[in-house]
Amino acid sequence: MTSLLRRGRVVAAVVFFAVLAVRGAYLVSLSRTPLSLWHLWAETDEWGYVDWSAHLAGGNWRDVPAWRSYFSWQTGYGSPEVWEGWYQKNAYFSGPLYPYALAALRLVFGSPVWPARILQLLLACLASAVVALAVFGLGKEGEEDFLRKGRGEGDPARWVAAAAIVAGLVYGLYGPLVFHDGFLLRDGPVAHLSTLLLVWPLLVRERASARGALLLGLLGGSAILLKQTVAPLAMASLFVFSYSLSKKSPGGAKRRSLFLYGFLGLSLPISLLCVRNISAGVPPLTFDTRQAIGLVWGNAEGADGSTSSPASMGKILAEAKGSTLRTARMVLASYREAPLGLPRLLLKKFATFWNAFEVPDNANFYFFRDRIRLLRLLPVFSCLLGVGLVGLIAALSRGVLRREEGLLAAIAILVPLISCLLVQTTSRYRAAMAGPLALGAGLFFLFIIEEMRHRRLRGAVLLALPAAALSLVPLLPSTIPAGRHRFADALVYATLVEAKVSPAAGAAEIDRYLAKGADDRDRDTGVGAARAWLESGDRSNIGLMPEGIAPPSGRYKKAPGSPGPS
Repeated sequence: MTSLLRRGRVVAAVVFFAVLAVRGAYLVSLSRTPLSLWHLWAETDEWGYVDWSAHLAGGNWRDVPAWRSYFSWQTGYGSPEVWEGWYQKNAYFSGPLYPYALAALRLVFGSPVWPARILQLLLACLASAVVALAVFGLGKEGEEDFLRKGRGEGDPARWVAAAAIVAGLVYGLYGPLVFHDGFLLRDGPVAHLSTLLLVWPLLVRERASARGALLLGLLGGSAILLKQTVAPLAMASLFVFSYSLSKKSPGGAKRRSLFLYGFLGLSLPISLLCVRNISAGVPPLTFDTRQAIGLVWGNAEGADGSTSSPASMGKILAEAKGSTLRTARMVLASYREAPLGLPRLLLKKFATFWNAFEVPDNANFYFFRDRIRLLRLLPVFSCLLGVGLVGLIAALSRGVLRREEGLLAAIAILVPLISCLLVQTTSRYRAAMAGPLALGAGLFFLFIIEEMRHRRLRGAVLLALPAAALSLVPLLPSTIPAGRHRFADALVYATLVEAKVSPAAGAAEIDRYLAKGADDRDRDTGVGAARAWLESGDRSNIGLMPEGIAPPSGRYKKAPGSPGPS
C-alpha cells in the first residue's frame, strides 16, 4: 500500500510538471507575438474583465454603480442609457468572482494580465494532476483483477500509473483549453474548478471527512460565483462526497453531517454575494444581469446558433425590462408563426456541441493555431470524445465507477451542454467537457491494457470500435454558419503587428487574410475593410486601445501605383 501511495504521488508530480512545461512553452510562444496583447481589443469580454477589474480596484469595491460593457455591436440597438434600462439596476454584469480576482492581482502587481495567465497555468496543472490521481485511485481500488491476475510481464501497477498519466496529460494538454487559458476569461478557471468538483469525491472514497466536505463546499461556492450554471455540478459533487460513507453509517447520520458541512462551505461564498446585493438594493441571489440577454441572443426567432444576434433582440429586451421570466416567455412567443423553429435551432446547437469545429467568438482558436506552432500539436475535441465517453460507460458497467459517480460524470457533461443550448455553442463554453472526457480517456486506456494483458482481444475490439465510431462524429460538417477565418481577427492582429513589429509585417497579415480567408462568412465586408486598412491608414474603427495602435507616422502606407488587394 505504501508503494502504491508513493507511486500515486509520483504520477501526480509527473503530470503536474509535464503540463507545466508544455503550457509554459505555450505562454512563452504567446509572449513573443502581439497575440499576447489581445486584451487590448476593446470589443471582447476579455477587455471587459480587465476594464471591470480597474473599475473595482479604483475603489468601487461594491461595484455600485455596477460596471457595464458597451461594445460597437450594441450601438445598433440603443445608447448606453437604453441598455441600462434592460439590466437590473446595480446587479453584477456577470459572475463576480473573476473580475474581483483580477482586481486583487491589479493591486498587487499593477497589471493583472500576466499574473492571471500564470495562475491559470498553475490551476490547470493542479487539475491535471488531480485527474491523474483519480484514475490511479480507481485503477488500484477497482481493478484488483487487473493488478493481480494479468498474464503480461512486469509490474501491472505500472500500467495503472501509465493510464493515470494519460488522463492527466489529456486534460492538461487539451488544445482548446490551453488556448482559452491564455486569455483573461473565466472559462478556463470554470473548466478547472468543474474538473476538481468532478474528481474530488473519487479521491476520498470511504475517507470523506467534515473538513473535506467544508473545503469541497467552498470550492463549489467559488465555482458558482465564477459561473452560476456550475451549481448543479457543485451540488451533485457534495451529494456523491457525502454518499461515499452512507454504508458505514446506520441511519445515514454521517452522510447528513457531511452534506451539511459541505452545504455550509458552499453557502459562505454565496452569502458574500447576498450581503453585497442587499446593500446595493438588488435581490439577494441575483448572480448577474445577462440571463435575459443570453436567452434572447441565443434563442429568439432569427438566431442561427452563431454569435450573430437576432433582429428582434432589441424589441424583446425593451419589453421584458430585465425580467428573465418575461424574456423567456417572449422568446417562445417569437416562434408563434413558426412553432418548429425553436426545436430546429436547439437541435442545430446540440449537433454543433458534438462537432469538432471550435466556434469562435471573442477569439478564434484557428487564428491562433495558425500562428503558434505548439497549438497544432495538441489534442482537439475529436481526440477526446470517443475514448472519453466509452471509457466512462465501460467504467460504469464494470463497477469501477459507482452509479452515483457515473451520475456525477453525466452532470459534468450536461452542464456545459446546457450552457451551450441556452446561449450559443462556442468553443469556450464547451471547454469544461475536457474534465469528464479526460477521466474517461484514462479509464479507456486502462481497460484496453487490461483486455490485452488477459489476452481478450474480443473485449479490446468491443471497446475500440465504438470509440472509433464516436471519434468520427465530430468530423461531420458543422451546422453553424461560420468559417475558420474572420476579417476582424486579421484587422486587429495586423494593427497590433504594425505597432509592435513593423508596418510591413502588419500589411503581410492583411495579405494573408486576402489569400486564405475565402471561408469568412462576411468575406465581402472583410475585403473592403482590408482594402481600407492598406489604403487609408485609419485605425479608429479597429476597436483597439491606444497602446495597441501605432502613431500615424508608424503606420503602413501603400506605395503609389502599387496594385490593390484582390
